[in-house]
Amino acid sequence: MRTRIKSADEEGNESINVSPLIDVVFILLIFFIVSATFVSLPGVEISRVRTETAKSLERNSILFALSDEDEIYHGGKKVNLQDVPGLIEKASKDRKKPVVIQVDQWADATIMAKLVAEAGKNSNSVSIATRKPK
Repeated sequence: MRTRIKSADEEGNESINVSPLIDVVFILLIFFIVSATFVSLPGVEISRVRTETAKSLERNSILFALSDEDEIYHGGKKVNLQDVPGLIEKASKDRKKPVVIQVDQWADATIMAKLVAEAGKNSNSVSIATRKPK
């Protein structure tokens, strides 16, 4: 029987080649770093305002309308700007109700601002109604 003697070349083949494994690990690491989304915190605690939808305001609100001819309407009647705080106080009675102002797109913005200021005297919530874009 012949015994076989191992040469130096055959001994080197028994070790595991890890360079392909390292390449795969680096590719996965780069993939996860690139695809990760990072959240940046603002660094300060903020209490957000509460919003109300049109449906919740519709039920218990005082409605005013500003026409394209810059006339103010409440309850189907034309009213003066100076009468707005009194109408809000009369409609609110025991508890403060929110005021919703419907403004025509061609109405004067200065009159709208004055109407908001007058409504704000007797109401802590004044909203301007808009429509959804189509």
